[in-house]
Amino acid sequence: MTGKVKHKKKSIEKKEFLFNITSLVVVITVGLYFGVRSFYYYGKQNMRMMAEDMTLNGTIINSNKIVKDGDGLHQDTDGYYFKGNVSNNYVKFANRIFRVISINNKNEVKVVSDDLVSSFIWGNKNSYKNSNLMLWLDKSGSVNSGIYYNTIPSPKDFLVKTSYSEDKLLDDKVSTSSDKMNSYVTTLGVKDYTKANGKNSYLNIKKYFWLLGLDKDNSNLYVDSSGSVEVGTNYDAYGVRAVITFKKNLRISTGDGTLNNPYVIEQGSRTNYVDQYVRLGNDLFKVFSDQDGILKMAFNGDVSSVGTLSLRDYSKKGSLYDSSSSTNIGYYLNGEYLSSLSYASLLNDCKFYIGEISNETGLGYGNIFTQVVDAKIGLLNMFDYNTNTLLDNYFLMNTTSSVGNMVYVYHANGLVEEVLATDEKYIVPVISINKNVIKKGVGSIEDPFSVE
Repeated sequence: MTGKVKHKKKSIEKKEFLFNITSLVVVITVGLYFGVRSFYYYGKQNMRMMAEDMTLNGTIINSNKIVKDGDGLHQDTDGYYFKGNVSNNYVKFANRIFRVISINNKNEVKVVSDDLVSSFIWGNKNSYKNSNLMLWLDKSGSVNSGIYYNTIPSPKDFLVKTSYSEDKLLDDKVSTSSDKMNSYVTTLGVKDYTKANGKNSYLNIKKYFWLLGLDKDNSNLYVDSSGSVEVGTNYDAYGVRAVITFKKNLRISTGDGTLNNPYVIEQGSRTNYVDQYVRLGNDLFKVFSDQDGILKMAFNGDVSSVGTLSLRDYSKKGSLYDSSSSTNIGYYLNGEYLSSLSYASLLNDCKFYIGEISNETGLGYGNIFTQVVDAKIGLLNMFDYNTNTLLDNYFLMNTTSSVGNMVYVYHANGLVEEVLATDEKYIVPVISINKNVIKKGVGSIEDPFSVE
């Protein structure tokens, strides 16, 4: 009996040992499975978050604490928006600086040009749909439309259409229009301006510029140099700011959103020369058009220090640009001034549009294309893409009427005024060169492109 008991006891102990070993193996296996699984998904989540951190929308959201009052990044049902005097919403794209307005629920980022991109007359009708702004900013079926759009390299690779409406400002409150429109490029709306806190916000740049919106009498709106919203007329000329919307999850290469270190959108090989600098001889120029291998650019030096350019009259007779008349600025620029340039042989003959802005058809910017001259040196047209905002008080190429003696002068604060052609103002020459003559440089103001 004793032998049988001992044998049974050993059998039970063996089974218990095997059970314990099996249980331990199961526990270890389960632990390893869920541990590896957790590590995998944790790593995957971190990789996703890191990928988001390198996108424009993800970086902005993750780098800002959401606030409910005061300056900063706010959140509402539409997404996120910046309000007040913020200093960390700068973005660099296509050689130019923008400010982030908002991020919608699709993670698309709406931005506005940090400075003016031109200054010109509103047009024939108060409606934005029929304004010079709409035709100039975005590409449409109209001839010569989309002057600003054409300065953007591969725009459809980076942009989605911006939704906007022509809202009304009624007793300091915005009434949103139900008539929605969509464009790749538009201008700053009164709703975005007031939502950001208007004159007490980053959108107040101390300059005059148009707003997309109307007052109670359907008159146009603009912002003055103090940041206040005022009522204008369709024949006034103020600055223009461009608004675009970036696709979601665009990659950024660097930046913390400050002016000195803006978020930089990766563009790969899709770059252009617009807003880059070119040095010819001792002169610095800024490119404003890059079309078909031809760079069109405006003098970017201190015109007040250049004795041959500073404070000259436009014409002693008439107001059309004329390089054949000895009393006209065109004659001087394409004669004596051209001969003084060490790089004169590099300059192309270029078409300059000189049609009068105000004629029997109204104030449409298409008027300027009705008359053209060929010359090696001209001036900026009122409807050229113009970011020469460091320069002030200089003649534009346009006349108000070919039978009169009034021409236009540009001011860095966004205003354009009519003056007598016999008045003395500064001269900003415009030239064009073939892109392939550039030999070195990166195009920055510190290391401009050079032909030498």
